[in-house]
Amino acid sequence: MLGIGVLLYVGLSVGVGFWAARRVKNSQDFLVAGRRLPLLWSLSLLFSTWFGSETILGASETMSRGGLLAVIEDPFGSALCLFLVGVWLARPFYRLPIRTFGDFYALRFGPWAERVATPLMIVSYFGWIAAQLVALGQVIGHFTGWPAGVSLAIATGLILSYTLWGGMWSVAAVDLLQNVFIVSGLVALFFFLPEGWIARLEALPTGFLAVLPDGHRHTWSEYLAAWMVIGLGSLPQQDIYQRVVSARSEKTAVRAALGASLLYLTIGLLPLLSGLFVRLYHPEWLEGSTSPILRLVEAYLPPGVQLLFWGALISAIMSSASGGILAPASLLSENVLARWHGLLPLWKARLSVLVVALVCFLMALYEQNIYHLVGESSVFSLVTLFCAHGGWAACSPLVQFLGRYRQHVGRVGALLWG
Repeated sequence: MLGIGVLLYVGLSVGVGFWAARRVKNSQDFLVAGRRLPLLWSLSLLFSTWFGSETILGASETMSRGGLLAVIEDPFGSALCLFLVGVWLARPFYRLPIRTFGDFYALRFGPWAERVATPLMIVSYFGWIAAQLVALGQVIGHFTGWPAGVSLAIATGLILSYTLWGGMWSVAAVDLLQNVFIVSGLVALFFFLPEGWIARLEALPTGFLAVLPDGHRHTWSEYLAAWMVIGLGSLPQQDIYQRVVSARSEKTAVRAALGASLLYLTIGLLPLLSGLFVRLYHPEWLEGSTSPILRLVEAYLPPGVQLLFWGALISAIMSSASGGILAPASLLSENVLARWHGLLPLWKARLSVLVVALVCFLMALYEQNIYHLVGESSVFSLVTLFCAHGGWAACSPLVQFLGRYRQHVGRVGALLWG
């Protein structure tokens, strides 16, 4: 019955995606929802940018093993990125006369910068998307017992189905539905844990909940790098720009980014608390191949509530994956294939979605570590786009400061990269 319920929920999500696809009439509808999304849709869309498998599965397990300092990158770095977008970048992003973030490089730094930056941005998404496909494939394999390759292929097909047809309209509509399940499922998991367990936090090792490094197990350079990987590394990216300009006004975009930052921080704490519970009561689960939070669900939640959690997990994965595929596909369509006039812009965008999905599927076949895939993807964008050239980073006073001290920034980049 649980498997049937999950199947029905996935079918509902895909159906909502196809329903929203009716609004797609041209490439602008496909790429940025015609810039017509209201506040609730826009907030939901921005919240779903990174809230995926690495937050629910990866961050909870990492918290169980390494404590609070081990999960600075996500969710805290992700919430920082959304906050910076709201207070700093949403308004100028919305006013730019461009279609993609690759166009920003051409507008600000010239065509040579766009030709270099666009491929780097496209490649930086592959690890992120592959991580979501791996996670959804694992969920499918959990319920069906099918081989990993078959489950991964089905996961890719599900994500591709509505994204290929409806673009940003489908992504936004599915995200809005799925975020209800994400919040409800994670709250339900925390609600069904035994009462009073938080009182045992004093049994954790010294420094396990430290918020600042001690200079021994965690150095300040590692700490700052963790904040920067997503907090700064995802700022010069197509997915953020695309989701911001999909709002119906710049005021809506600012409010949505700030609201998404707050929501990400609060809801993102729930998987971390689950990781703490595992550390205190079931540390033996950390030695198995099954994710500790999945074992927690099976052990403590009634079957009906388990369906709610599985819906939350699948929602987070599908939301991140579909939006993730659309971002590099937009760059490929508008900045790489723009000179190819053999297809209409809308069909070039759909072809680009197909190409990106196939590449990420192949990547997911060879790498199965979700947290590593996500981390490597964000590090790549931080080093190549944010830190690589001080002149490129002249789009704001803060980054102008970094540009003047690019030698030091380059050292940080070298530390992160290698």
